[in-house]
Parts: sequence; structure tokens; C-alpha cells
Amino acid sequence: MTNSLYSIAVGFLTPLDLTMNLDEQLKQLAVEAQQHPPNTLQRQRSIAQLISIIHRSKKLVRPYQGQFPGWYEEIYAEAQQRLFLHICEKIDQYNSEFEVLQWANFLMKRRFFIEASRDLMPAAPKGVERSQIRRMTLEVLEKQNPVEMRSQASISLSEEVIQCIQEDPDKVFQSTHIEQKPAANFQYIALQFLGGYSWKEISADLDVKVVTLSSFYQRCLTKFAPKFKEYLSS
Repeated sequence: MTNSLYSIAVGFLTPLDLTMNLDEQLKQLAVEAQQHPPNTLQRQRSIAQLISIIHRSKKLVRPYQGQFPGWYEEIYAEAQQRLFLHICEKIDQYNSEFEVLQWANFLMKRRFFIEASRDLMPAAPKGVERSQIRRMTLEVLEKQNPVEMRSQASISLSEEVIQCIQEDPDKVFQSTHIEQKPAANFQYIALQFLGGYSWKEISADLDVKVVTLSSFYQRCLTKFAPKFKEYLSS
């Protein structure tokens, strides 16, 4: 979603102006961006510099720390990307009566972190708070017996469900894929993993990070649960 955004920012990367404090620099760049028409090089340059300085300043708020164990960094990274994209597209909404970091931190805490957590976190079992769902880190998973892990995965997905994924009657499993990676679709990833391939092997095959594959797979299992149930009852 934001790879191009970072490319722009890196392309216009400039040293921090030591004669101005951080808030002054950010406000000046935001106001400069607002003065140029959308999609102009001057506007993109100012916004890219603005985002670059915010990113390097390490001043963005990190809300709800201590919650979302095992998920926090992934949620935070996604929320940060969404915030930066919002700044790119909605810089005219910035009110210069406030500091840029006040505006950005408010959006980060009150909107984008919450949205990212809702989109990335799996559905919580009844009576369990979503923020308390714990995901084991990759390091912990790698220490487990791979055979044991695969056997647990196979138990959680019955033979009938695996058959449903293979047949893909509505072609939804094959058409649901990681953004810009049609080959990295749910059907292929699920059948590879359940067939005994490790996440590392699938990662190398598809050129997708392990954490991205695992997160995508888990979200798809939740998303397609009603379809599996429908298939089993037919």
C-alpha cells in the first residue's frame, strides 16, 4: 500500500534543518504542501520531506503498549503506513493552529491504530478481549517440533475442509491473495503448508515474508470459516 510512498520520501530525503526546531520544520512543510495544487511535484516534495522527518524523529505515539501480545509491532507498522498515506492524501485537513505531531499522534491513537488492530487481529473467542489474544513469536514457533506443528494444523482443519480448499467451488480461495502477489493465494498457501512445507520454504517460493504469509493464512481461516461450515453442511 505504501511502498511508493517510501520511495518518494527517500527520493526527496534532506538533512534536518538544525536552525529550526522539529515542530517548526513540520509546520512549515505542511503549510508549503497546502499551498501547492494536488499531484504537483512541489506538493509531493513537501509531503515526502514531512513524512521523512516524522518517521526519523521517533516522536510518533505508540498507543496501547502492553496489549496485543505478539501482534503489537505488526499492528503498529500497519497503522503507521495508514497514517502516512492519510497525510499524503489529506494534508489539506491539517490546521496550522496545531502542531503537526499533535495532529498525527491524535490520528494515530484515535483512528489508525484502532483500525489496524481490527483488520489484523483474528476474531476473538466469546468472552475474550481481542487485545488479550496472544500470538507466539516466530522464534517460539521455530523451537517447536515441525511435525507436531503440522499435525496440530491438520487436526484443526478436517479432511473435508482441506477437500473444500482443493475443489474451491466458487474460486474464492484462489482469487484471494496477498496484494500484488496473485501466486500467493490462500488455496496455494494452505495446501502447501498442510502438505508439509514449512513457512520458510513457502516464503522462499513466493518471495513473501514469513510473518506476512502466516498472518494472511490466519486471517483467511477466520474469513472463510462460514464457507467451510456451509460446505460441511451440504
